[in-house]
This record gives sequence, C-alpha cells and structure tokens, in this order.
Amino acid sequence: MLSNKVREIMTPVLTTAEVSASIFDVLETMAAKNVDGVLVTDHQAPVGVFTGRDVLRRVTYKKLDPKKTSIKRVMSTPIYAVRRESRIIAALGKMDKRKLRHLAVRGDRQAIVGMISLPRILEIVAESEQYATEPHTISSIMSADLVTVDACQPVREAMEAMIRKGTGYVIVLIHGEPEGIFTERDVLERVATRNIDTRSTPIREVMTPQLVTMPESALIGEVLAEMRKRRFRNMPIRGEKGELVGIASMGDILKYAEALNLDRIVDRTWKEIEEFWNSNMQYTPG
Repeated sequence: MLSNKVREIMTPVLTTAEVSASIFDVLETMAAKNVDGVLVTDHQAPVGVFTGRDVLRRVTYKKLDPKKTSIKRVMSTPIYAVRRESRIIAALGKMDKRKLRHLAVRGDRQAIVGMISLPRILEIVAESEQYATEPHTISSIMSADLVTVDACQPVREAMEAMIRKGTGYVIVLIHGEPEGIFTERDVLERVATRNIDTRSTPIREVMTPQLVTMPESALIGEVLAEMRKRRFRNMPIRGEKGELVGIASMGDILKYAEALNLDRIVDRTWKEIEEFWNSNMQYTPG
C-alpha cells in the first residue's frame, strides 16, 4: 500500500553513466536496458540524472550532436532524493510537487542505494485502488484536452507541440482519425539514436502505430492494470461511439492517488506532507 516504505519498491540496481560519456552512448544504454533514466556519476560520485524527458527537451529539440556532446551538458541537477524509510505516499507527493518522474533513494550516510520511478508508483496505485471507498471509471480522472498532430507533419513540429503543451505524447491523425501515438519513448528509440532530419521526416515514420485504447466506462483499476502490463505512461480513452475522448496520463494518476482514502495511516500521512516538505527530510541535493 501507499503507506509502506520506499525501500520496498525501489530499484536497487542503478543504471549509471560517467559524466564524461557522450549523450549518444547514454542513449544507447537507455534503449538497450529499456530504462527511462540514468544516474550520472563523476568517479562513482552521483552528480546528476538524465531521463527520457531530457532527451526531448535538452537534446533532440535543441539539435545537439549526441556523439560530440557530453552527458554533463544536458543532465539534470541537483539530484533529488528521499530516504528509504520514508513512506511511498510521501515520495509520491514529492514527485507530484516537483513534477519529477524519478527520485533517488538514500540510505545510511546519505549514500544513494536505489531509485523509484513513476511506473513503479503506478503499480502500487493499481494495487491500492481496490481500497478506494468506491470504484470510479477512468472518465472521472482522464484529461479531455488531447494533443494531436497530422501524420504528414514533421517530427520537429510534433516535438514542439509536446513541449508547448507540457505533455509526453501526441496523438497522430491520418485523415482526421487517430492512427498512432508519438511519445518521449519514441523520441529516445526512434529519433535521438538515429540520424534523421526532424524538419523533413514526417511523424508517421517514427510514431507507434496501431493505437491501443481503453473505453471511458472502464474502471480506473482496469486501466492502471493495462498501463502497467504494457508499460504505458499514457492511455488514450474512447467514448461510447468509438471516438477518442481523452487520455489518462501519469499526471492524472498522481492526482487520483492523492485522493485515495485508503486507511487512517495514509490519511494522516497526507496531512503531514506539508510539514514534511518543510522539514529536514526534504530532497537532499546530490
């Protein structure tokens, strides 16, 4: 449950990269290991993190040469962390406040001993949803503000739309109908690691085709389970007539998780979050 300890869900095996490594080498590592973030180190000392979001906003969109640019130039600092004995729900609140997808986990003597990510939090929310006072359909938390692009538009314009709207996806339309999706994962695997011209390459060539959707009548727990199984960060939602009516994203799930009334421990924890943020237990810079 969300009132359990961070150490119970953290990933103890960290994917790391030396600060002197090229962006391209780090991108290849992320793609090969199917991870969304790496810990950047300087002679084994943690100095920053690099995530899928950084690939879009700091590398591909800015047209950096990943083979000639070091990861140091585009990594995120400082490293935000939570103690391994903190409650999961407190970590979730921190991630929501800072709009983070990853948090380092600190153990004894402030050493980083693991990492937690939004996909892992998603699993816990999916398991905890059964404790909600009553089930709700996905339509109650989804966003109806869809971000779309035409399949003929260049990749560059799709990325601009993602950055402008602050999303990790765009729905790709062919003749006005949704036929695919382009996400930050696609930026990593199909754009950043390939030598393509983002201004001339149409988005249809790098999108994920065969759009997977869920009906708006589906229960939140059902959608979360499907997202967890497929490792999705965004799930398009269809209406009664099959039309696309919204999308469920990580941000929507975080807000829903905050509203879950699981038990008295969780309730009390959420009341303590503001005090927690102002205490010495806040994020510790790397």
